[in-house]
Amino acid sequence: MENMMQALILLLAGFLVVFSVLVLLILIVTLYSKIIRTAQSSGEKRKAVKAGEDGKQEENKVVRSVTREEIEDDDGEIPGEIIAVIAAAVDAMYGEKPHKIKSVRKSRPARSAWAKAGMLQNTRPF
Repeated sequence: MENMMQALILLLAGFLVVFSVLVLLILIVTLYSKIIRTAQSSGEKRKAVKAGEDGKQEENKVVRSVTREEIEDDDGEIPGEIIAVIAAAVDAMYGEKPHKIKSVRKSRPARSAWAKAGMLQNTRPF
C-alpha cells in the first residue's frame, strides 16, 4: 500500500511538472508573438510617415492587366506607357537607392511550341 501511495504521488508530481512547463511555454510564445506584432506595426508606421512626409497615405492606384496586343505596336516597339509602368515598378522596388534603367526590350520565349506542348502533356493533372 505504501508503494502505491508513493507511485501515485510521483505520478501526480510528474503531471504537475509537465503541464506547468507546457503552460510556461504557451505564455512565452504568446508574449513573443505580441512583441513581434508590436515591432512590425511600429515599423510600418515609420515607413508610412517616411513615405508620406506629412503623414498622408498614398492614394490607391488602379492596376490593370495588359494584353500582348496592347504591348506590341505595329512596328514591334514597346509603347511609352509600358516603359513608364516598368520604370515605376523599378522605382518602387529600389526606393531610395540610386537606380537607372538602361534599356527595355522584349524577352524571347523560353521554350519552343513543341517544348511547351510536351511540358503541358507531362505535367497535366491526373
